[in-house]
Amino acid sequence: MLCDTIHTWFLRTNVLREDIMKNTQLKLKLQLLLVMAIFGIMGPIVRAIGLPSPVIACLRGWIAGIALVLFLVISGHEFDRRQVKKAFIPMALCGFYMAVDWIGLFEAYNYTTIATATVCYYMTPIFVFLASPIILKEKFTAKHVICSLIAFVGMVFVSGVMDAGGVSGDLSSNIKGILFALLGAVGYSAIILTNKKHPKGDPIVRTAIQLLVAGILTTPYVFLRYDVSELSFTPKGIALLLLLSVAFTAAVYIRYFSIIVKIPARAVAILSYMDPVVAVFVSVAVMGEKITVWGILGTVMIIGAALASELQPSSK
Repeated sequence: MLCDTIHTWFLRTNVLREDIMKNTQLKLKLQLLLVMAIFGIMGPIVRAIGLPSPVIACLRGWIAGIALVLFLVISGHEFDRRQVKKAFIPMALCGFYMAVDWIGLFEAYNYTTIATATVCYYMTPIFVFLASPIILKEKFTAKHVICSLIAFVGMVFVSGVMDAGGVSGDLSSNIKGILFALLGAVGYSAIILTNKKHPKGDPIVRTAIQLLVAGILTTPYVFLRYDVSELSFTPKGIALLLLLSVAFTAAVYIRYFSIIVKIPARAVAILSYMDPVVAVFVSVAVMGEKITVWGILGTVMIIGAALASELQPSSK
């Protein structure tokens, strides 16, 4: 009788523990959705700054990284120096991948349409999904595969490729644009996978290292592409740049990198599609751009695939 009671208590304890873990995972995934939504609303801010996107990205990395370093110094934030030493090389590599990500996407815009570049760039979730079983030893089911494919097709619709009639213009230029966009996608994928592979360390320090390295590595690119002396900085542009760098980058990236190390890579992959979905709706609501039937259909497909794949609440 006593053995039966102990056995029953043990089973209920395990069920409760599993239920708590499921609820924790659900909360983290919802938080990641919020983070991706924040990334998606940055478009109007970036446009209002009045500088080329590569310049904004470079300054964003510098300002956000320096802001985090100043915070660590001024606040006397305590962290394990041994963990920082162990995490430094992987996080510096992530900074390199971030620079590859940004430069690849910006160059893609120079050679092909925004729609085509966006579709190729958002191969990232597919790359992460395919690489995670090999690099991270994560398992996935047929349902996850189907949902990822549906989300990607939805991304194609949202991008505007269907309305633009596909790839147009010079073939050689389009190929270059596609390759650059895929290079950006590889960089983005490497950021996610490396952070998942090396999850230890203070998230603020990890984020600061990645952003500073990205800022440093994109600086030569900016100087090669632009005559810096001709760039104009307005008070409004500087204020928005600080807002973008400190609030929308430094603070949000800390949470982003904290979340992605705690949930499966496949979840990070499919929930990343919410970024362009939100960006489309912001462009419609704020910038007065039009959304087509294809865009609406793609949005429904992405949201439906994400809900079906990752956001089911536990049975309890």
